[in-house]
Amino acid sequence: MATQLQSVAQAVRALREQLLAGQLFQQLPAALDHLMASVAVEPATPVALPDDDLAALAKMHTIRQRVKKTATPSVSDDELTFLVAHLASRSPAVRDKGAFFLLSDLFQMDAFTAAQVSWLFNTLQQPDILFAHIMEPQNDAVFQRSFAVMLLSGLVYADQNRYHALSSKQYSGLLQRMCVYVLLERDGRGYVDGSGWAHAYTHIGNLADELTQVTGLARGEKIFLMASILAGWQRMTVPLVYGEDQRIAAYLVNLAVKHQFYADSLVMCLTAWQTRLHDVRPQENINFWNAWYNRSRLLEALLMRGDLPKVVVDYLQKIIDLY
Repeated sequence: MATQLQSVAQAVRALREQLLAGQLFQQLPAALDHLMASVAVEPATPVALPDDDLAALAKMHTIRQRVKKTATPSVSDDELTFLVAHLASRSPAVRDKGAFFLLSDLFQMDAFTAAQVSWLFNTLQQPDILFAHIMEPQNDAVFQRSFAVMLLSGLVYADQNRYHALSSKQYSGLLQRMCVYVLLERDGRGYVDGSGWAHAYTHIGNLADELTQVTGLARGEKIFLMASILAGWQRMTVPLVYGEDQRIAAYLVNLAVKHQFYADSLVMCLTAWQTRLHDVRPQENINFWNAWYNRSRLLEALLMRGDLPKVVVDYLQKIIDLY
């Protein structure tokens, strides 16, 4: 996996640099689609998951009770490492309502030191977390990947509003890795029976929305992220039917209303998508129709927004018969 991941990351970096240098714009959607098409599925390997559910829940309860009883809540580095490790749990009680909820509460309590914020920021982007088993067939590592993205969205919000510990360079690096993640993630499962929420595209929308608010990021970087998310959505063959369309539509609108350039860029990406469909013929398989109706749901979710810029509304109404 390391070799292919490195190759994709290098290609994303090169495309991003070309866009920021003004050497690439209209060709960006096609370039991203070509890059995604070049990624090969890799053989499945065993996914290591935490297997200490009862002990983990007891430890989380102890931490939660302690921090609630003090005016200056804090956690040790070992406790923080423990909580992050359990974002990989297949148990929703441990992962979602346990580690993730507790980490989110700790953010609200200002319980982390600046060093811990920096550690979290770097650790959640490590390849063995953010890209764990990402190019393999559908697997349980999706929970760790997806919840790392969700926790990063909370971290960005907390840093922008309270900590102010991260630099523009660090945010640019996060956006770069986020684009790589979006272009590689193929597991779009929402609610997984017996395991709770995976919800990668909802979490993608949350982090993308937070990055939209970061003033230190250039317009071109935000356009690159938007184009990557739309490229990833186009190739998703899992039905996105758990509210992901509304979440991504909200992100797209929140970006598009910030400046006419973003609205025009969204139309450019949608036009490239529409153009690509001119050569597509219906196929009698589930992947084709899942992707087709994922598109319909997203475009409909955009049109349902009352704050969608007029240039985008006009374009969508022009192609409405071809949904």
